Amino acid sequence: MIQALGSALAGYSARSDDIARLAERIRNQSAGENVARDMVGLMVSQRAAEANLAVARVADETSESLIHVIA
Repeated sequence: MIQALGSALAGYSARSDDIARLAERIRNQSAGENVARDMVGLMVSQRAAEANLAVARVADETSESLIHVIA
């Protein structure tokens, strides 16, 4: 479970970096540029970050349950 938690947190961190990068790119675009691609990327990164947090939550809850069963 610890490995799943670590992977989920690493994925969340990577998606957070993607969100920051895309937000900066959207902020700096001129009016004539195509923003749709970056907005889609922003939404995809948001959903991926949410999924990583869900995995981290489940891994944490499972670890707590296993500790109670062993104890």
